[in-house]
Amino acid sequence: MKAEIVIATPDHIVDIAKKVRPEDRAELWAATLAKPDDAMRHGLDYSDKAYTGLLDGVAVCMWGVAPVCLLNGLGAPWMVGTSDLDQHALKFLRVCREPLLELFQGYDKLENYVDARNTKAIRWLKFMGFNVEETEMPYGALKLPFHRFWKEA
Repeated sequence: MKAEIVIATPDHIVDIAKKVRPEDRAELWAATLAKPDDAMRHGLDYSDKAYTGLLDGVAVCMWGVAPVCLLNGLGAPWMVGTSDLDQHALKFLRVCREPLLELFQGYDKLENYVDARNTKAIRWLKFMGFNVEETEMPYGALKLPFHRFWKEA
C-alpha cells in the first residue's frame, strides 16, 4: 500500500465525500450544518494550503489551513477523513507529519475545535502534537461539546 500527500483539488472531493467517516460527518453537521462535500469546497476556497492524502492513488482525506487573523499569525486547520483512512491509519500517519509542518509557513499558531465525540480525530491531533483542551460547551450550530485544540509553530 503506497501512501502519499498531494496538493488538494476539487476533483478529490467527490471520492472523499462518498466515504466520509461517520464521526467526521457528524462533527461537520454539529459545527456548521455542512455536508462533507460543502465543507471541503469551503475549505479549499478559503485555505491558503490544502492537501489530499492518497492510499494507492485513492483519496482518503483532505486537510488544510485557513487564515483567521494574519496580524497575529493565527490559522484554522481542518480535516475530513474517510473510513478507508481508518483501515490504514499507521501507514498514513508516517507520511503526514512533514506536510503538517508546511501548514505553519506564514502562521505562528494553528487553532480550531473538534467534536468531543470524534475520538479518532482527537487521537490523531494528539499524535500530531496538538494540545487538546478540556471540553467547551456550547460550540457550533448544534451547541454540542467540542474541544479547542492548538499548536504553536
